[in-house]
Amino acid sequence: MKLKRILTDRHFQNWPSWHIVYEWENELSNSLNLPLKNSPLIKNHFIYRNLKRIDNKLFKGKLDFFLNSILVSKCQYSLYFEMFLQNHKRFSSSRKVIPVIVDFWEKSNIELFKRIYADCPFLLITSLEVLNFLKENHIKNKLIHFPMSLPSIYKLMPNQIFKKRYDIVLGGRINVVLLDYLIQYEIIHPEVEYLYQIKHEGELYYVSNKTGIVGNFHTRSEYMNLIKSAKVAFYSTPGMDGGEKRTNGFNPVTPRFFELLSAGCHIISRYPKNIETDYYKLETICLSVTSYADFENQLNIALISDPPTKKNAEYLNNYYTTSQIEILKNL
Repeated sequence: MKLKRILTDRHFQNWPSWHIVYEWENELSNSLNLPLKNSPLIKNHFIYRNLKRIDNKLFKGKLDFFLNSILVSKCQYSLYFEMFLQNHKRFSSSRKVIPVIVDFWEKSNIELFKRIYADCPFLLITSLEVLNFLKENHIKNKLIHFPMSLPSIYKLMPNQIFKKRYDIVLGGRINVVLLDYLIQYEIIHPEVEYLYQIKHEGELYYVSNKTGIVGNFHTRSEYMNLIKSAKVAFYSTPGMDGGEKRTNGFNPVTPRFFELLSAGCHIISRYPKNIETDYYKLETICLSVTSYADFENQLNIALISDPPTKKNAEYLNNYYTTSQIEILKNL
């Protein structure tokens, strides 16, 4: 097997969650000399949704799979980041595509998963929990662990200097327990300033609890600069504190953890001890908060401490995208 290209959705998908995927693609493309080609997915969502609806109803998704398979069959193997599992066959589950399974929350539809991805010679799985789950359910594909990573463009230097303007920046989905602790903390420590995210008229804005709306941070560089301005950031795995309903109990470590470390932040966290958090050695960076007293103590220390730049940099050396490059070379 020899990879010939990377298929990308950047021609139509610009939601912030995809930005890091495109950075992975760029680094892999440059390092392995693989051209980036637009995936067969079309830009017009309205047309695509209606075509899929007709195809699913009349042909059970086989028409979409057949047409897209033709588009990818003329070349040798293609790499593709599959952000969400599909409920019918399409180009990403053809025999000439190596999908990287990013988000996997399904447990009840494992037989459907087997049928859809049966033709793929390899499945690259970002989560160890998911990989073990698939092995236990006798997936016939060759399964390869393809860990989450931080693009090397964000490499943190041990002596890097940060200007910390805010006490705390809360990015993305906020853990409900940590948020409740923060509200309690603010009552006792009214001087603390934190930014949180709201959605207004279809756009994401960050708001300060002291001064109101700070601004919207659309671009990747704007977001990264924002978290660099925080002394402290909160992080939790997605299956914690009610999130298990969405993830079916899976608790993968997500790239946001690496992003926050590269921004020179102290981390206040909530996570379980499992094969995933052990693999990424989360306990060497931050201990999971188990009570308000624990939260208050960790936050008090973090707010008066210098950025943990050296510690974060040493940790991140094991988790840059260069490790993904070596996995692909070995394939």
